[in-house]
Amino acid sequence: MNNNQYDKYKDYIGKSLFVLSLFVLALMIFLIIQKPFLHIDEWFTRGLLNISFKEMVSVTAGDVHPPLYYAIALVPVYLLEWLHIPYDMIFVMKMVSVAAYVLLFAVSITKIREDYGWLAGGLFALTLLIMSNFFTMFSIARMYPWGMFFLVMAFLFAIETLKDPKLKNWILLAFFSVCGAYTHYFVAVSLILIYVLLLVHYLLKDKTQIKNWFISTVLGIICYAPWLIVLYRQMKTVKGSYWIEGITIEKFLEFFATTFVTENQDLIINVIFAAVFLVIFIFVVLSYKKSQEDSDFVLFGFLVFIATILFGVIVSAAYKPILVVRYLAPATGLLWLCISIFVSKFDFKKVIIPVMVLILLFGAVNLYGQVDEISKNHDYLVKNQQFLEKINNNDSVVIIDGMVKYIHFHDQLNKSKVYGDFSVDERKEAKGYTKFYDDEKYKFLMPDDFKKYKNKTVYMAKRPGSTWKLPSYVSMSKVGHIENCNFYKLTYKG
Repeated sequence: MNNNQYDKYKDYIGKSLFVLSLFVLALMIFLIIQKPFLHIDEWFTRGLLNISFKEMVSVTAGDVHPPLYYAIALVPVYLLEWLHIPYDMIFVMKMVSVAAYVLLFAVSITKIREDYGWLAGGLFALTLLIMSNFFTMFSIARMYPWGMFFLVMAFLFAIETLKDPKLKNWILLAFFSVCGAYTHYFVAVSLILIYVLLLVHYLLKDKTQIKNWFISTVLGIICYAPWLIVLYRQMKTVKGSYWIEGITIEKFLEFFATTFVTENQDLIINVIFAAVFLVIFIFVVLSYKKSQEDSDFVLFGFLVFIATILFGVIVSAAYKPILVVRYLAPATGLLWLCISIFVSKFDFKKVIIPVMVLILLFGAVNLYGQVDEISKNHDYLVKNQQFLEKINNNDSVVIIDGMVKYIHFHDQLNKSKVYGDFSVDERKEAKGYTKFYDDEKYKFLMPDDFKKYKNKTVYMAKRPGSTWKLPSYVSMSKVGHIENCNFYKLTYKG
């Protein structure tokens, strides 16, 4: 069989993978409609979509993420309200994330397919749904899908600067890089690494492009400068207190293993797939040394992924733990682009067929596990909603410990009297009382008018790590738990 026939078979497989991707995408949308769920941080997203844009930016600045994703998610909400079209908030939130995959699918079937062939495009489109935690990532209302889109686009235009270093490609690289940096900080890390690798390349091979590299870099820094002060404040917050656990050997291996399988705590599985990653990386390096077509671009992407992990591990060890598996989702998406390009260049029978079988096999297992997890999360959401509906009435008073928890629940407790220990622009009315705990002494302080609520049911919503001494005239009993927040009933004994 000649090469032309093999190329045709590759095209047939690539087209089939695109069709299969559409079926999996349809399954995702079906589950979003039939089994809606809210992941831990999605409660925060839901809360932010119920406040104004100005408040959203202010609240985000007080959190640990940049604001672009939330701004993107607010667009359809504002549009639907302007058109007076009724909508389900959870469905809209989820579809914003699905939209990021649809854009990546469009890029796969156009630019990636044109540059690297049907097989590379189709394989990338499918692996973004069935490998790693991607199906879940594109099903949750968080910034990871959009971070992945911006990172992939920035990478593609970084490659374009190597092929055709005209100013348009450098400007587009800067544009998608700024968008990515405003979406998630680990996307920003990957983007900085792309720029560093580009600089190394041009210093070694083409010094004439250093001027364009400098212009693109300065343009990106200028556009990001307004957020740097906020970033500094957020870093100080993280240094003081943060929820992420330290990096262990098991966790380090998991960062690489979840390239292929869903997030898993089984050490043996993580060792096996981390070893698989190492073997593939060795093949990439050997292919680069042999100057195989496109192997330099593939190595480029692998190095970005590895360096992103190493950056997170080093900072976690030297400063404060900052890295969890889901933060690597965008870089893992970039890695699968490179793997897809790499696989498409090999022999049809010896490599492509076995690899397709393995990917479809592992992908089916991943997909089954994630669909099952979504079903469980849906049941958990129903249970949580029932609890909130039970306490959300005119006879309830809810004291919420901190801004994040307030944003989580304020909309779903709209019938209750809600207290929070902070103020956010238009919501200053939430702070009409004495602060209810002392930061320095960690002593609980009741609102001034607590006694007048003796005939109402008073609840406290707080994170499990918050421990302060209650006054003698107040008792507390746990009545509920939603994600990482405990609900307590307070009883006045005076």
